[in-house]
Amino acid sequence: MPLVSTTAPGRRPAARSTLVDEDPRAILARALASVQERRTQDDIELAEARHALARLRDTGEDREPGVARVTLEVASSLVQELVATTTGPMRQLIMSTSVGATPQDDAVDAYTRDVIAAGRPQLAVYDASLLDDPEAVANAASYRQIGEQQRIVEDVPTEFGVYGTEAVVCVETWGDPGSDYVLVREPMLVAAFIAYFDEVWARALPMPSGRVGGDDDDEQLLDLLARGYKDEAIARYLGWSLRTVRRRVARLMEELGARTRFQLGAQAVRSGRLSEAPRPGTLPGARLGRAPASR
Repeated sequence: MPLVSTTAPGRRPAARSTLVDEDPRAILARALASVQERRTQDDIELAEARHALARLRDTGEDREPGVARVTLEVASSLVQELVATTTGPMRQLIMSTSVGATPQDDAVDAYTRDVIAAGRPQLAVYDASLLDDPEAVANAASYRQIGEQQRIVEDVPTEFGVYGTEAVVCVETWGDPGSDYVLVREPMLVAAFIAYFDEVWARALPMPSGRVGGDDDDEQLLDLLARGYKDEAIARYLGWSLRTVRRRVARLMEELGARTRFQLGAQAVRSGRLSEAPRPGTLPGARLGRAPASR
């Protein structure tokens, strides 16, 4: 039976209303959904407010912080702003080809490509796992065609992007490309990220534009061995099977009269096959705070 509102004596009767006898679970579900929707909107507005505060460049209490956490809601717009407002080379250390060094949606990616194509230098070091992903290889090749300078290294330890000498966007958790981001503007910290990137760049290998072949095969194989790369990494880089790598190493050891791989490197330098012993390929901090492999 419908319930009807009552009216106090002496007051004009209110319009009659009827309360529907509805399942209370449905009513609660609607109420909770409405609250959750308002909270989501509040979170987005709070993230935008935090980002606005981080951009303040006044002195005193409103001075921009040297390090600020960046939420995913504003990360892409932040990257576009840094590409647009900073000057000098951009540096990208890319650990995961599925995530990327910095957050970019399609519009930001297109804008960054236009900036690179217009002449702004971008240096990128990719993890060697990229070579196992044809889609990632094609994407890297498209960046190389517009002017990006690329190198590759085994076991990239983390991800970050450096924009000129003004700012860095890096993952919040070292070695976890799925974590949130941090904006770094403190000059000393930015300089440290640049120095670290330049060290990785110096130890990295040129990005292969195609599979290696011809007379330079042995020299590249010796160079990779001297850098300390394992057979599996060498096979990936050169586009050979693991069996081919080991067979070629055995042949070189026989040719140069070496009983061990260490002797092979020494004999290669002595014979002129290897001009000098390259620096090892292991990167500084490669195991520092590395998140457990989950990809």
